[in-house]
Amino acid sequence: MSKIRALAHRGYPGKYPENTLTAYQAAYELGFSHIEIDVQLSKDGVPILMHDITVNRMTNAKGFIKDFTFDELRKLKVGETETIPTLEEALQFAKGKMKVAVELKQHGYLYPGLEEKTLKVIEETGMMDSIYVNSFDHFSIMKMRELSETIELGVIQHGATPGLFGFLKEIKASSLAVRIEYLTDEFVQLCEDEGLQIIVWPVDKKWQFDIFRRYPSILCTTNKLEDFKKMYEEANF
Repeated sequence: MSKIRALAHRGYPGKYPENTLTAYQAAYELGFSHIEIDVQLSKDGVPILMHDITVNRMTNAKGFIKDFTFDELRKLKVGETETIPTLEEALQFAKGKMKVAVELKQHGYLYPGLEEKTLKVIEETGMMDSIYVNSFDHFSIMKMRELSETIELGVIQHGATPGLFGFLKEIKASSLAVRIEYLTDEFVQLCEDEGLQIIVWPVDKKWQFDIFRRYPSILCTTNKLEDFKKMYEEANF
């Protein structure tokens, strides 16, 4: 199966409940090289996958993730038949198949120990060479670097700002994720000069894909997997 060099955002959210093993399996079967997963902590400290800080949108329950034990979270329904997976389950699924972008959904001190527990699972599953960890919470990424000198790190930033590059160098980051609207020749060149992999989101529509085509070294994040695959193959990447 030929690989589509792109990130399947939360799996395959257009067809399956996001951040579920079924969604990631579907992304794999479509030929995507990377999956993106969102990691939070249960009340008893188990790293689980979900984007929102509450279970309201994705399950048949209400409340903050941090107020449920893992056993309680596991009993919830995601969609019709899915359950909330653990980080360990997602990494075991991807092992030997796909690269994984692990996004820490840290919000200040919402999840004490999130970084330590995430790193432990990554190490125990033998996935250190197949993941990178990033976050909108740059303090969380800084903490991850303090915990490990070798883990691959990146940051997520809504906009393009020159002030970020000193911090990226300080934490030895390898990637920078921004919205695709912020791409310019100058910005791309600056990232390349700094040895940074640029990751952009979202690339769901043709006009967004047309921007990406100007910079084929960039790694795209998409929610519309079949649409992206069609455009990618037509562009002969």
